[in-house]
Amino acid sequence: MIRVSGRDAIALVAPLLRTAIPLAAFPSHRVRRVAIVDAKSGERVDEALCTVMRAPRSYTAEDVVELSCHGSPALLRMVTLWIVAGGARLAAPGEFTRRAFLNGRLDLARAEAVALMISARTDRAVALAARALAGGFSDQVRALRDALVDLMAGLEVTLDFPEERVGHDVGAARVTVARLRADVERWLAAARHGRVVHDGITVALVGPPNAGKSSLLNALLGRDRAIVSPVPGTTRDVVDGTIAIAGVPVRLLDTAGLDVPRDAIEAEGIRRSRRAMEESDLLLVVLDGSILPDQRVLEETADRARLIVRAKCDLPAHPAAAAHRDAVAVSAVSGEGIEALLKRLAQEVEDRAAAAGDEGGIVASLRQFELLHALSTSLAAGECALGEAPLEAALVDLKDALDHAGAVLGVDVGDAVLDHIFATFCLGK
Repeated sequence: MIRVSGRDAIALVAPLLRTAIPLAAFPSHRVRRVAIVDAKSGERVDEALCTVMRAPRSYTAEDVVELSCHGSPALLRMVTLWIVAGGARLAAPGEFTRRAFLNGRLDLARAEAVALMISARTDRAVALAARALAGGFSDQVRALRDALVDLMAGLEVTLDFPEERVGHDVGAARVTVARLRADVERWLAAARHGRVVHDGITVALVGPPNAGKSSLLNALLGRDRAIVSPVPGTTRDVVDGTIAIAGVPVRLLDTAGLDVPRDAIEAEGIRRSRRAMEESDLLLVVLDGSILPDQRVLEETADRARLIVRAKCDLPAHPAAAAHRDAVAVSAVSGEGIEALLKRLAQEVEDRAAAAGDEGGIVASLRQFELLHALSTSLAAGECALGEAPLEAALVDLKDALDHAGAVLGVDVGDAVLDHIFATFCLGK
């Protein structure tokens, strides 16, 4: 697909097409078959499908021409260069969506949802991004902003005419601010769940050497990702793979065994293992169930979120291994216990992603998440000021809250912020 957007889009593409009727006469939003030719030689190079979308009924609210060509990279590059030679320029990352925002087709929250949709890695993440793109989150923030405008207008009247008993009652205003803050706190909780669904969680497989970590990683992934060997210390570096559990991307890290290092390379592997542990949301502490459990590993991971896994359950169990009654017994050889372990992992994921389901879920960018935090803080300050401080002080806090809500939607946002947001998009959007 080659997309051209702007006031001169039709005029720039027309010289490259051979059609029964001129491109300028194409009906809007209708697909027609065209021949693409070299504008200089007139030589036909491809047959394509062409759609003209006239302003403002297009993604960017500008005239848009889309060419669906055959998928040769060389062909697409050649046609693109011809269009550029005619006076167009290559789009910057996210420029189409940026134009949609600047032309009023999308607010900034919905524009950012486009990037979240593109980067979604599971069906569940796609569903949350689709809800944000449809405007669900934007509508909530816009309603809060409208309520703040109405509240502040009433308080301004109260401040200007204190003896007339007009405007908002301060006590009632404080109740309203408390309700708005509760809404924002609920959004923050939903956004935390949404970030887990979108970004996923990281799970590190840790334990002593030769406990069966690499075999377990391969069993969970369903493919041979890590090298498996009976020689202790085979894994020297962190090996990773990703699976979807409960609709959430779960990154699994196979780490070097935690032990006294025998050389500098093994010491570096153990250092990387501990760094992976620090960066992980959950630990799978893998112990060889056929031998005496390594207490050092259990003690080192005692204060972390963890699941204990008793590996090699196809072998006779060591009596001391039964002491860990909550451990999941698995065998990477026979497959026993793998489903039970995946169910335990799914429960851990659900606890982090959304215990109450996705009906009220919000997927928000990090920028939006920070703005929601700031919005909640300003509303809390305004609520406090309405009870203890002069009305002027409360209005300052509420003005800050109004600015934060506006920034979520893209009201009065500077070019530097827009540059940062749209730089994360792919070129096609």
